[in-house]
Amino acid sequence: MDAVDDEDIRLQRASAGLLSDLRSSLEKILWKPTPGSQGQRRVHRLVRQQDLYRLLSFIEPFQEEPQLLDTQLKHVVPQLVSAFLEYLLQSSTIGVKTKTVTLSHAVSRVLYTLCKVRGQKVIVGFLNNEPRYLEPIVDHFEKGLSCESFAWEEKYVALLWLSHLMLTPFDLASISSHQPLESAQKRTDINLPDNLSGVVNRIIPICIDHLKCATRERDAAASLLVRLSLRPDMRKIGLLDCLVKWSLSFFSSTSEHLSDIHSCLGTLTFLSGLVAAANKDELGSFLTDIYKACDYIINQENLEFVKSSAVARKLVIKTFRNIVLHYLQSDQSDESSTLLEDVIDFLLQTVGDGDSPVRYAASKALSVITLKLEPEFGAEVIEAILGCLNDDVLWEGPSRNLSTVNPLRWHGLTLALSQLLYRRAPSTDQLPDILNALLLALTFEQRAATGSSIGTNVRDAACFGIWALSRRYTTSELLSVDTMSIRAAGFHDQTLSIPQILAIELLGAACLDPAGNIRRGSSAALQELVGRHPNTILEGISLVQIVDFHAVGLRDRAISQVGFRAAQLGQIYWNHIFEGLLGWRGIGALDSPSRISTANAVGRLSTLQPFESVKVMLSRVHTQLCKLNVRDVEERHGLMLSLSSLITESNHRYAKENLAPVGEAAMPFSGQEVSELGSMWGLLDGQLDLPERAFTSPALRPELTAFATCNLISALAGLTHRLDEDTSFPPIPFTKILAMAPLRLCLGRTEDSVLRIIPSAVVNVSLLLSTDDRKEELKSWLDQLNSANVRTAVRDSGYAIAVGAIYPTLVDGEDRTRIIELLTSRCTNKVEIEARVVALQSLQLVFESASQSADISLSSKIADALITTLNDYTINERGDVGSLVRLEALNAVEIAWKHGILGGLKQESQICADVTRLSLEKLDKVRTRAAACLQHDCRGYFETEAELDASGTSSHEYFTRAIQCLNANTHRATSLAILEGYVNSAGMGAESVVQASRLALVERLQALPTESEEFSILHVANNLLDVLKAHLTNDRVVLPLLEVLAFLLDAQVLQRLIESSFKYVPGFPLTTTLKTWTY
Repeated sequence: MDAVDDEDIRLQRASAGLLSDLRSSLEKILWKPTPGSQGQRRVHRLVRQQDLYRLLSFIEPFQEEPQLLDTQLKHVVPQLVSAFLEYLLQSSTIGVKTKTVTLSHAVSRVLYTLCKVRGQKVIVGFLNNEPRYLEPIVDHFEKGLSCESFAWEEKYVALLWLSHLMLTPFDLASISSHQPLESAQKRTDINLPDNLSGVVNRIIPICIDHLKCATRERDAAASLLVRLSLRPDMRKIGLLDCLVKWSLSFFSSTSEHLSDIHSCLGTLTFLSGLVAAANKDELGSFLTDIYKACDYIINQENLEFVKSSAVARKLVIKTFRNIVLHYLQSDQSDESSTLLEDVIDFLLQTVGDGDSPVRYAASKALSVITLKLEPEFGAEVIEAILGCLNDDVLWEGPSRNLSTVNPLRWHGLTLALSQLLYRRAPSTDQLPDILNALLLALTFEQRAATGSSIGTNVRDAACFGIWALSRRYTTSELLSVDTMSIRAAGFHDQTLSIPQILAIELLGAACLDPAGNIRRGSSAALQELVGRHPNTILEGISLVQIVDFHAVGLRDRAISQVGFRAAQLGQIYWNHIFEGLLGWRGIGALDSPSRISTANAVGRLSTLQPFESVKVMLSRVHTQLCKLNVRDVEERHGLMLSLSSLITESNHRYAKENLAPVGEAAMPFSGQEVSELGSMWGLLDGQLDLPERAFTSPALRPELTAFATCNLISALAGLTHRLDEDTSFPPIPFTKILAMAPLRLCLGRTEDSVLRIIPSAVVNVSLLLSTDDRKEELKSWLDQLNSANVRTAVRDSGYAIAVGAIYPTLVDGEDRTRIIELLTSRCTNKVEIEARVVALQSLQLVFESASQSADISLSSKIADALITTLNDYTINERGDVGSLVRLEALNAVEIAWKHGILGGLKQESQICADVTRLSLEKLDKVRTRAAACLQHDCRGYFETEAELDASGTSSHEYFTRAIQCLNANTHRATSLAILEGYVNSAGMGAESVVQASRLALVERLQALPTESEEFSILHVANNLLDVLKAHLTNDRVVLPLLEVLAFLLDAQVLQRLIESSFKYVPGFPLTTTLKTWTY
């Protein structure tokens, strides 16, 4: 869920275009105009596969938001139906060509996709139900069975359509034209009535055969068979009795050796559909027989292979549910009471099934059955569900321990409660216990042995339950519930009402839950709660507007922005958000980015509180830190970052002018108050005095510890340095060993996250050191780097970054010289790729603090290093790893240009030419970065950066703008660079880049004169030869250049040079080649 933008928002924006394309493409695929006719059209016989796939691509994106299709279904589906029927009624046949499909297949694919996206019931409602099409569809189905190209989607749609046509009010005998050669009884070996009409004799074998399928035809065939058998004319001749007896005998005589699972599932689907569609009068005594058959499946060992299927168990549950409902709607008897008790007991066990569809079916069955029971018996079922939820729950005061409960069973039970609430089955007297269960389920979390999260589905069910509770119960009923009767609400102020407590809990889930569907589900439940129960929740309308369904889609935004804005509405919201941030959803999150977001949110929350409250926040974090051991790496990571964030925000509030945005309620702190935070240095000599293995052992994830430690040291050092400038109170006690000992351990890490935070820590700490201490540390770092093996220099990346970071704090020119000499020496191919990248990153830190006139004697070395790295094309088994160096070199050049480091140097023109070349090379990421670098320095191809962003660097417009820079006024080095980069893209780039660049090149050359004193094709050709001469032994340049030359010959562009004064290189008879090619 942490995408750049929300998928559903992008879909809503694009839906209008997709739907428009859908209708226009559908029209072209289905119909062709009739020559000489006025508006008449004929249906296509064949459809190109490419056109079909394109059409389907307009429908597939609506999977997540299917309701967006509703406005177009009345236009799309009738067109498909009309074209399909017209195709069926045409008697002529046509062979299928390569890469084409028949129209019937194409229409079926589209209809199936619509069923998949929008739902089968919705789409079937648009199908034509005229009885005259019954036999044509059966004819088409039977013909298709003998054809290998008859796809399963086509069968599925035909079966659905036949099922829809079974609703015709006429006897099927009246619309049957002929009897098949072989009766259904002989084809299926089922004892069927003798007087079946022709169309029924044809349909039954189709259904029986497709009940054995593994795909969705099975469900459609079962639905068709149910509809057929329940027709009055079919019941009258005994077809229903025959089919039920056959299906019951199937399970009594089958085993794993005699039948496959799909045959069993097909028969069970038929029975389940029959019980759901028929009434008790139609089924009669078969209800008991069907129940016994399903019970036989559950309990018999020889049918274990059926019971092991989640689909089979789900069908059994649905069958049980409908059988019980049939009995409850009729007179009660001892037999029915026993059956009811057995089914409820079975469902209470099945809600803990290992498969989610089975738990969903069991929970829904429990709720539907309970709703039909007498109130006192229904209350007993609800009490049984609540009792199951209390099993294995360990209470420690208001806190509960759910580590021993079964998460799957909790999901099923919570879902059952939610389904009951949705149907308003529980009485108001049971609401306290139900609310207690829902509040526990909303924060349910377990961790697997591997550390992964378990319990998301439980929280999802709880969101549904609270939504249903808000929807089905009145405000007065919720307000009448005593808060003190709900144990799970013990953490809240007992004077708060139930709607307010629910709003607080939903706010926490919506802002902090790690699962996106839970955050959005909580947001939806909160909206329902506020809307249905007005004036019961503090700032309810504002709260709903902030905790918007789309706003909570991205987790970082939900934690950092939505939670902060909600906390501003009231202290009760602030308290709950802060408590949640210190829990498993915040600093205990499984992923590092979420813990970083949590720490930032803790700091932002502190800006809404006075200093005393901030001290309490620090104390809470400190207390939790003290409870950790060395192996609690992730939680310590989150707590240390939270501590750093609190210190940083307090430092900003102490500043005379706030340097960072803080909340509106933030008040400045006095120096005396902020100085109290200096005591946190003691943590580095206490709880955070970690052993060296915490920074080196892979099992302890040392990169997390190093990152958090650098953050904390940086925050404390920055605070201490700021307070040292104020002499109105005693300075904070600081010792070099306290900061440098852990910092040295951090410098041994090579992870990007650690390298990014090292500069801040080094700068802030070095400002606290004396000049001698600073020189001493620098010397130790330089010695470490100089003594390292140049081929394994990447291991000292932290030290390389540190020497660049400490550069601006040095006053000794000799030390600065040593730093630059060391870093530039590490930009060559003598060191590993990663070490070169780190050296360039460190040089960027130097550039940011250097001026144009500073260290002028070393500027030439810096320029040479940049030229070397801009031309790094190292290739190994990983591919073009030199691109990593080129990318970082481009970053360095941009900063150097920004600070005027390269001004006046003779190498500047070469650097500019190299960047220009890279802005046209084949690798997208390098080309994009180089183009941005040129644009930022006002040397780009566009007037503004917005134009570059709109165009992109792979478009025809981009390459057109670039090649336009090749003119008479262009510096020679730049001209050669443009051509060298251009032929790299035009000769060896991706397909889209090759097409765009070649088109722009041809357009440019065709607009030029053949030979002119200004600028002509002759100048371009001579420059190309110069590029070739300069790189004759370099395949990276020669191969794409020859590709481009071949293309220009094919395009008849270079042939214009034959009669010109074009000079060629001796030994390279290009002119002869041109003439030979022409003739």
